[in-house]
Amino acid sequence: MQVAHRIRFVTDSPTLAITARATKMKREGKDVISLSIGEPDFATPEHIVNAAKTALDKGATKYTPAAGIPELREAVARTVAQSHELMGITGEHVIVSAGAKHSIYNAMMAILNPGDEVIIPAPYWLSYPVIVTLASGIPVFVPTTLEERFVLTPEKLRAAITRRTRMLILNNPSNPTGTVYNRRELKALYDVILDYPNIMVLSDDIYGKLIYANGKFSSVAAFSDEARKRTIVIDGVSKSYAMTGWRIGFSVARRAVTKAMAHIQSHTTSNPTTVSQYAALEALTGPQEAVETMRLEFNTRRIFMLKQLALVPGFEFHQPRGAFYVLPRVTNILGKLTPAGDLLRNDVDVANYLLDTALVALVPGTPFGAPGHLRLSYALNTERLGKAIDRIGEAVVVLRDPGA
Repeated sequence: MQVAHRIRFVTDSPTLAITARATKMKREGKDVISLSIGEPDFATPEHIVNAAKTALDKGATKYTPAAGIPELREAVARTVAQSHELMGITGEHVIVSAGAKHSIYNAMMAILNPGDEVIIPAPYWLSYPVIVTLASGIPVFVPTTLEERFVLTPEKLRAAITRRTRMLILNNPSNPTGTVYNRRELKALYDVILDYPNIMVLSDDIYGKLIYANGKFSSVAAFSDEARKRTIVIDGVSKSYAMTGWRIGFSVARRAVTKAMAHIQSHTTSNPTTVSQYAALEALTGPQEAVETMRLEFNTRRIFMLKQLALVPGFEFHQPRGAFYVLPRVTNILGKLTPAGDLLRNDVDVANYLLDTALVALVPGTPFGAPGHLRLSYALNTERLGKAIDRIGEAVVVLRDPGA
């Protein structure tokens, strides 16, 4: 049977293959430590869970408006207006969706026409180019380097713009790099965008509450009313509130864009899960102490991991200040031989070697547009982190040069 041509662009990744092998090894009783996880290891705060139970007791099992319950849309508007320093945001600018990924898909489908180009700074979250392609757009990758802290410069942005450019994606803080753009860096990018009236900015801010080292979240949408109108803010409750499985994300955009996205959602998924919406409402309007507790614990883990990684030969990295990832460069160990005589040709080989030898599952950088790098998550306790990094160090130190 023939399937649609668009499926050619949705291929299995080395990440999925490594994850499947790690899962199989765990079932076999091996003590595999996963540094590949992209979700908090904390439980959803109790008051949020209780709010969901109460909502179910009150019958929250029916359809809601496709764009979300009005009280949640208003809560999102207030939250984003405060966190992003925006004026004039109301529930009419908001759509609640089945996760931030769903919000991004809606935005791409609403904005892109066939052949429109979307600038994606690399490294990038691996779903961006797939979603762009499914929406008939063309991903345009702009590489950034460890020496640049993986920050897109205005010079690189301007050089990538063509007459077909329709959107720039900014992920701040970034998955997979942990990079946080400061206000000055964002303003420099915005000044470039101002010269091109047809370009929108998709600002993926899902990690916006997870910033460390006295950093502060900044949004490109805050620079002017024009910036707000040309920015689609993507956020949700998954990362900051440990609610990944609840599947609630949201978008904030000008009314015309929001209306277009709402039409798409109404004919694809309709409303996000009803009880999850009430849980998200409690997350945004209820006590916020748990968010800060989790952020502080992530920071403790971040500091611990960076100290441990500094002892691993051949690993180079910048100090991430957001999210819960580190993206070390491992090109110094490429070309070396394992004790079994296997050549480590690329980051995928390194990831497989560390899984087999050190029983540590992590993600190669290639699927994120970062060949020669590895993504490590510190969304697990320091005891397991320490054991994982020790194992990695032991596996790396026994590598040898060909002919040695």
